[in-house]
Amino acid sequence: MLHAKEFAGDEAARDRAVARFWERLRAELQGADIDTQGRLDVQKDSKQRDVFFLDTEKRDLYHRSDLVFRMRRKLDSSKDWKATLKFRHGDRLLAEAQDFELRKKSDEEPKFEEDVKAMPPADTPRFWALFSRSVEAEFNPKHMPVTVGECLGPYTDIRKAPLPALDTPVQTVADLHVVEHVYEEGWIRLSKEIDAECALILWREEEKLRTPIAAEFSFRFPLQEGQADIKVVRKAWTVMKTLLKSPLVDPKGPTKTALAYGDAD
Repeated sequence: MLHAKEFAGDEAARDRAVARFWERLRAELQGADIDTQGRLDVQKDSKQRDVFFLDTEKRDLYHRSDLVFRMRRKLDSSKDWKATLKFRHGDRLLAEAQDFELRKKSDEEPKFEEDVKAMPPADTPRFWALFSRSVEAEFNPKHMPVTVGECLGPYTDIRKAPLPALDTPVQTVADLHVVEHVYEEGWIRLSKEIDAECALILWREEEKLRTPIAAEFSFRFPLQEGQADIKVVRKAWTVMKTLLKSPLVDPKGPTKTALAYGDAD
Protein backbone atom coordinates (compact mmCIF):
# COMPACT_ATOMS: atom_id res chain seq x y z
CA MET A 1 0.00 0.00 0.00
CA LEU A 2 1.19 3.50 -0.89
CA HIS A 3 0.43 6.90 0.62
CA ALA A 4 -2.91 7.58 -1.05
CA LYS A 5 -2.78 11.36 -0.51
CA GLU A 6 0.15 11.54 -2.96
CA PHE A 7 -2.30 10.75 -5.78
CA ALA A 8 -4.93 13.37 -4.96
CA GLY A 9 -6.27 15.83 -7.53
CA ASP A 10 -7.79 15.75 -10.98
CA GLU A 11 -6.91 13.27 -13.74
CA ALA A 12 -3.84 15.21 -14.89
CA ALA A 13 -2.52 15.46 -11.32
CA ARG A 14 -3.03 11.73 -10.80
CA ASP A 15 -1.19 10.93 -14.02
CA ARG A 16 1.77 13.08 -12.95
CA ALA A 17 1.82 11.45 -9.51
CA VAL A 18 1.85 7.96 -11.05
CA ALA A 19 4.71 8.95 -13.36
CA ARG A 20 6.70 10.34 -10.40
CA PHE A 21 6.10 7.16 -8.42
CA TRP A 22 7.34 4.93 -11.26
CA GLU A 23 10.49 6.98 -11.83
CA ARG A 24 11.37 6.94 -8.14
CA LEU A 25 10.68 3.22 -7.93
CA ARG A 26 12.83 2.57 -10.99
CA ALA A 27 15.71 4.45 -9.37
CA GLU A 28 15.38 2.56 -6.08
CA LEU A 29 15.26 -0.81 -7.84
CA GLN A 30 18.25 0.08 -10.02
CA GLY A 31 20.12 0.73 -6.77
CA ALA A 32 19.42 -2.92 -5.92
CA ASP A 33 20.60 -4.07 -9.41
CA ILE A 34 17.06 -4.78 -10.60
CA ASP A 35 15.97 -3.57 -14.03
CA THR A 36 12.54 -2.29 -15.02
CA GLN A 37 10.75 -1.94 -18.35
CA GLY A 38 7.87 0.21 -19.60
CA ARG A 39 6.23 3.27 -18.07
CA LEU A 40 3.27 2.18 -15.86
CA ASP A 41 1.05 4.79 -17.48
CA VAL A 42 -1.45 2.85 -19.59
CA GLN A 43 -5.08 2.95 -18.49
CA LYS A 44 -7.08 0.36 -20.42
CA ASP A 45 -10.79 1.14 -20.57
CA SER A 46 -11.65 -2.33 -19.29
CA LYS A 47 -9.59 -1.73 -16.13
CA GLN A 48 -11.31 1.52 -15.10
CA ARG A 49 -14.24 0.23 -13.08
CA ASP A 50 -17.05 0.67 -10.59
CA VAL A 51 -16.64 -1.68 -7.62
CA PHE A 52 -18.68 -2.69 -4.59
CA PHE A 53 -19.04 -5.74 -2.33
CA LEU A 54 -22.18 -7.57 -1.20
CA ASP A 55 -22.65 -9.38 2.11
CA THR A 56 -25.20 -9.78 4.88
CA GLU A 57 -25.71 -7.06 7.46
CA LYS A 58 -23.36 -8.92 9.82
CA ARG A 59 -20.97 -9.76 6.95
CA ASP A 60 -21.48 -13.47 7.45
CA LEU A 61 -20.09 -14.50 4.06
CA TYR A 62 -16.74 -13.01 4.98
CA HIS A 63 -16.57 -13.67 8.72
CA ARG A 64 -18.23 -17.12 8.84
CA SER A 65 -17.41 -18.55 5.42
CA ASP A 66 -14.19 -16.79 4.28
CA LEU A 67 -15.99 -15.71 1.11
CA VAL A 68 -15.78 -12.35 -0.65
CA PHE A 69 -18.46 -11.42 -3.17
CA ARG A 70 -17.37 -8.50 -5.35
CA MET A 71 -19.32 -6.72 -8.10
CA ARG A 72 -17.37 -4.86 -10.78
CA ARG A 73 -17.88 -3.44 -14.27
CA LYS A 74 -16.37 -0.90 -16.63
CA LEU A 75 -16.99 2.75 -15.78
CA ASP A 76 -20.11 4.26 -17.33
CA SER A 77 -21.20 0.88 -18.66
CA SER A 78 -24.78 -0.35 -18.72
CA LYS A 79 -23.81 -3.95 -19.47
CA ASP A 80 -23.74 -6.93 -17.10
CA TRP A 81 -21.87 -6.75 -13.80
CA LYS A 82 -18.95 -9.15 -13.30
CA ALA A 83 -19.41 -10.90 -9.97
CA THR A 84 -16.40 -12.59 -8.40
CA LEU A 85 -16.90 -15.16 -5.67
CA LYS A 86 -13.57 -15.60 -3.90
CA PHE A 87 -12.58 -17.95 -1.08
CA ARG A 88 -9.62 -16.39 0.79
CA HIS A 89 -7.63 -18.14 3.48
CA GLY A 90 -4.14 -18.38 4.93
CA ASP A 91 -4.16 -22.17 4.56
CA ARG A 92 -3.18 -23.22 1.03
CA LEU A 93 -4.63 -26.74 1.37
CA LEU A 94 -7.99 -25.42 2.53
CA ALA A 95 -8.10 -22.94 -0.35
CA GLU A 96 -7.14 -25.61 -2.89
CA ALA A 97 -9.87 -27.90 -1.56
CA GLN A 98 -12.53 -25.44 -2.72
CA ASP A 99 -13.78 -26.62 -6.10
CA PHE A 100 -16.86 -24.48 -6.75
CA GLU A 101 -17.62 -23.89 -10.42
CA LEU A 102 -20.11 -22.02 -12.55
CA ARG A 103 -23.36 -23.92 -13.12
CA LYS A 104 -23.35 -22.72 -16.73
CA LYS A 105 -20.19 -23.34 -18.68
CA SER A 106 -18.35 -20.24 -19.86
CA ASP A 107 -14.93 -19.11 -21.01
CA GLU A 108 -14.09 -17.93 -17.51
CA GLU A 109 -11.66 -20.32 -15.82
CA PRO A 110 -11.33 -20.51 -12.03
CA LYS A 111 -8.28 -18.67 -10.69
CA PHE A 112 -6.02 -19.88 -7.91
CA GLU A 113 -3.63 -17.27 -6.59
CA GLU A 114 -1.24 -16.58 -3.75
CA ASP A 115 -1.25 -12.97 -2.57
CA VAL A 116 1.99 -12.16 -0.76
CA LYS A 117 2.31 -9.04 1.34
CA ALA A 118 5.34 -7.89 3.28
CA MET A 119 4.87 -7.17 6.98
CA PRO A 120 7.42 -4.81 8.58
CA PRO A 121 8.38 -5.87 12.11
CA ALA A 122 11.21 -4.21 13.99
CA ASP A 123 14.14 -5.71 12.09
CA THR A 124 13.56 -7.96 9.09
CA PRO A 125 10.40 -7.90 6.95
CA ARG A 126 8.43 -11.11 6.62
CA PHE A 127 5.71 -12.42 4.37
CA TRP A 128 2.01 -12.70 5.01
CA ALA A 129 0.37 -14.96 2.43
CA LEU A 130 -3.28 -15.44 1.55
CA PHE A 131 -4.48 -18.04 -0.93
CA SER A 132 -7.62 -17.58 -2.95
CA ARG A 133 -9.77 -19.47 -5.40
CA SER A 134 -12.18 -17.36 -7.40
CA VAL A 135 -14.74 -17.75 -10.17
CA GLU A 136 -16.50 -15.00 -12.13
CA ALA A 137 -20.18 -14.89 -13.03
CA GLU A 138 -22.34 -12.23 -14.66
CA PHE A 139 -25.46 -10.47 -13.39
CA ASN A 140 -27.91 -8.47 -15.47
CA PRO A 141 -28.22 -4.98 -13.90
CA LYS A 142 -32.01 -5.43 -13.97
CA HIS A 143 -31.74 -8.57 -11.83
CA MET A 144 -29.12 -7.88 -9.20
CA PRO A 145 -28.79 -10.33 -6.28
CA VAL A 146 -30.64 -9.36 -3.11
CA THR A 147 -30.12 -12.52 -1.02
CA VAL A 148 -27.26 -14.87 -0.18
CA GLY A 149 -28.89 -17.53 -2.34
CA GLU A 150 -29.01 -15.24 -5.35
CA CYS A 151 -25.35 -14.30 -4.88
CA LEU A 152 -24.33 -17.96 -4.73
CA GLY A 153 -26.84 -19.14 -7.32
CA PRO A 154 -24.45 -19.22 -10.31
CA TYR A 155 -22.03 -21.53 -8.47
CA THR A 156 -21.93 -25.21 -7.55
CA ASP A 157 -20.19 -27.16 -4.76
CA ILE A 158 -19.39 -24.37 -2.31
CA ARG A 159 -17.72 -26.46 0.37
CA LYS A 160 -17.54 -24.09 3.29
CA ALA A 161 -19.87 -24.41 6.26
CA PRO A 162 -21.55 -22.72 7.88
CA LEU A 163 -23.07 -20.62 5.15
CA PRO A 164 -25.72 -18.04 6.04
CA ALA A 165 -29.32 -19.00 5.29
CA LEU A 166 -29.86 -18.60 1.57
CA ASP A 167 -32.79 -16.21 2.07
CA THR A 168 -30.70 -13.79 4.16
CA PRO A 169 -30.72 -10.32 2.54
CA VAL A 170 -27.47 -8.82 1.31
CA GLN A 171 -26.40 -5.21 1.10
CA THR A 172 -23.46 -3.15 -0.08
CA VAL A 173 -20.61 -3.67 2.40
CA ALA A 174 -19.94 -0.45 4.36
CA ASP A 175 -22.14 1.33 1.80
CA LEU A 176 -18.89 1.72 -0.13
CA HIS A 177 -19.05 2.37 -3.88
CA VAL A 178 -15.59 2.68 -5.39
CA VAL A 179 -14.23 4.08 -8.62
CA GLU A 180 -11.15 2.02 -9.45
CA HIS A 181 -8.37 3.21 -11.77
CA VAL A 182 -5.62 0.80 -12.83
CA TYR A 183 -2.29 1.88 -14.34
CA GLU A 184 -0.34 -0.82 -16.22
CA GLU A 185 2.50 -1.55 -18.68
CA GLY A 186 5.36 -1.36 -16.19
CA TRP A 187 7.50 -4.46 -15.72
CA ILE A 188 10.19 -5.65 -13.29
CA ARG A 189 12.87 -7.92 -14.73
CA LEU A 190 13.22 -10.97 -12.48
CA SER A 191 15.25 -13.05 -14.97
CA LYS A 192 16.00 -13.19 -18.68
CA GLU A 193 12.77 -15.15 -19.16
CA ILE A 194 10.45 -13.64 -16.54
CA ASP A 195 9.23 -10.07 -16.22
CA ALA A 196 6.83 -9.35 -13.37
CA GLU A 197 3.72 -7.46 -14.43
CA CYS A 198 3.18 -4.29 -12.38
CA ALA A 199 0.02 -2.37 -11.59
CA LEU A 200 -0.83 0.72 -9.60
CA ILE A 201 -4.44 0.74 -8.42
CA LEU A 202 -6.26 3.79 -7.07
CA TRP A 203 -9.54 3.58 -5.21
CA ARG A 204 -11.77 6.65 -4.90
CA GLU A 205 -15.23 6.98 -3.42
CA GLU A 206 -17.91 8.02 -5.90
CA GLU A 207 -18.71 11.14 -3.89
CA LYS A 208 -15.09 12.22 -3.38
CA LEU A 209 -13.38 11.63 -6.70
CA ARG A 210 -10.42 13.96 -6.14
CA THR A 211 -9.23 12.22 -2.97
CA PRO A 212 -8.19 8.55 -3.23
CA ILE A 213 -8.85 6.33 -0.24
CA ALA A 214 -6.32 3.67 -1.29
CA ALA A 215 -3.27 3.37 -3.52
CA GLU A 216 -1.82 -0.09 -4.10
CA PHE A 217 1.24 -1.15 -6.05
CA SER A 218 1.58 -4.80 -7.01
CA PHE A 219 3.74 -7.00 -9.17
CA ARG A 220 3.06 -10.58 -10.12
CA PHE A 221 4.46 -13.43 -12.15
CA PRO A 222 3.14 -16.89 -13.04
CA LEU A 223 4.42 -20.14 -11.63
CA GLN A 224 5.02 -23.34 -13.59
CA GLU A 225 3.03 -26.09 -11.89
CA GLY A 226 3.27 -24.16 -8.65
CA GLN A 227 7.05 -23.79 -8.83
CA ALA A 228 9.46 -20.94 -9.56
CA ASP A 229 13.20 -20.72 -10.12
CA ILE A 230 15.01 -19.93 -6.87
CA LYS A 231 16.81 -16.95 -8.45
CA VAL A 232 13.48 -15.47 -9.52
CA VAL A 233 12.05 -15.92 -6.02
CA ARG A 234 15.08 -14.32 -4.40
CA LYS A 235 14.92 -11.34 -6.73
CA ALA A 236 11.19 -10.93 -6.06
CA TRP A 237 11.98 -10.93 -2.33
CA THR A 238 14.64 -8.27 -2.92
CA VAL A 239 11.99 -6.16 -4.67
CA MET A 240 9.72 -6.51 -1.66
CA LYS A 241 12.48 -5.52 0.77
CA THR A 242 13.41 -2.55 -1.39
CA LEU A 243 9.81 -1.40 -1.47
CA LEU A 244 9.46 -1.63 2.30
CA LYS A 245 12.42 0.70 2.76
CA SER A 246 10.95 3.24 0.37
CA PRO A 247 9.23 6.42 1.61
CA LEU A 248 6.73 5.80 -1.20
CA VAL A 249 5.21 2.91 0.75
CA ASP A 250 2.73 3.19 3.62
CA PRO A 251 3.56 0.08 5.70
CA LYS A 252 0.50 0.57 7.91
CA GLY A 253 -1.92 1.42 5.14
CA PRO A 254 -5.07 -0.75 5.12
CA THR A 255 -5.57 -3.07 2.16
CA LYS A 256 -8.45 -2.49 -0.22
CA THR A 257 -10.44 -5.35 1.31
CA ALA A 258 -9.81 -3.96 4.81
CA LEU A 259 -11.24 -0.61 3.73
CA ALA A 260 -14.48 -2.36 2.83
CA TYR A 261 -14.70 -4.86 5.68
CA GLY A 262 -12.95 -2.88 8.39
CA ASP A 263 -10.90 -5.73 9.84
CA ALA A 264 -9.92 -7.79 6.80
CA ASP A 265 -6.39 -8.75 5.72
